[in-house]
Amino acid sequence: MKDFRITTPKDKEAVKAYLDRLPDGKRYDVVVKLHREKRTLSQNNLFHLWCSCIADETGEDKARIKILLKEMFLGYKEYGLFGHKTFSLPSTSALDTKQMSEFMNKVQVWASAEMGILLPVPEDEFFYQFEEQYKNRI
Repeated sequence: MKDFRITTPKDKEAVKAYLDRLPDGKRYDVVVKLHREKRTLSQNNLFHLWCSCIADETGEDKARIKILLKEMFLGYKEYGLFGHKTFSLPSTSALDTKQMSEFMNKVQVWASAEMGILLPVPEDEFFYQFEEQYKNRI
């Protein structure tokens, strides 16, 4: 299996040349998708701070909070394994930056509306105090 990232016309030509060299008489699946950067470490760190805060405010275990949030806002993904269907929660490491932002926006709205918990972002005035309070609980 070969993966390509096309950023220049030269890259595009290399992909075309590779496809031209594939043997005839076989079937191939080719997928082309717009490249998106994976979620950032800062997004991941903020999500973990938020989970620590929610766990602290509710008395619940942080790992269970993470599972709940993924169930609520990402849902289970179906996978085929040895002819059987299996379901699992996606890892946030599989999300791109846009998907992670959308997920975190949903978490932030839910925490505020349903739980009365304010989850700040780094631009907020009191974020530094929030980070100091929860960074050792990540």
